[in-house]
Amino acid sequence: DHRDLHSFPTRRSSDLIVSVIIGLILGYFLEKIYANSTITSRQKKLLLQFRDFLENMAVAANAGDVEYKAIISARNALKQVYNEDADIIVEVENIILQYENGGKKLKDLFADLADRSQLEDIKSFATIYGVIEGKSDNFGAILNQTYDIIGEKIEITEEIETAITSSKSETYTMLLMPIIIVAFMSVMGSGFMDSLFTTAVGHVVATVALILFALSFVIAIKATDIDV
Repeated sequence: DHRDLHSFPTRRSSDLIVSVIIGLILGYFLEKIYANSTITSRQKKLLLQFRDFLENMAVAANAGDVEYKAIISARNALKQVYNEDADIIVEVENIILQYENGGKKLKDLFADLADRSQLEDIKSFATIYGVIEGKSDNFGAILNQTYDIIGEKIEITEEIETAITSSKSETYTMLLMPIIIVAFMSVMGSGFMDSLFTTAVGHVVATVALILFALSFVIAIKATDIDV
């Protein structure tokens, strides 16, 4: 049939266009999800490191060090645990450098760290530090209390994440099953899936299905992302 032969390049072109559009849409959502996941993971690491920083600061303050000397002592202690490129080491070194050479106040430097990290616990500490800097004899006790609060919050968060890990695994399995089934049926070569890729109606159905799949994936990620 000459009409079928002439329409073959057109079908291939339309298939390519639909595939590119769907790929761009999925790529956009997946890139955002990956970026958010990377940021969240880095924030969690920084919070754990900041908790250690407060603990070492509290130890130094209880031993009699004033605020700045306590920061120096904490930095030296952290270097025994973390690499030079760890976020907390980089940030504390930056605070020390700007305080010594830039003449900036410590409370402003902690406020800047809190703003860039977008972590509520660091913001709370920066606010408290801004109030008590150079005015309180209970600096060590306040650090201890702040450390305890952050530590308890981290423990609660870890317990919640452990509890929902199973639900996350089940959700991801359910999301992947349709893709596995479609791929398996396509590989079988029975022609059952041909209409999905070679007809206009098939293109529409495939596009809608992929959009619904992408939305389901985003909703599932957000539903299991719990803030404490």
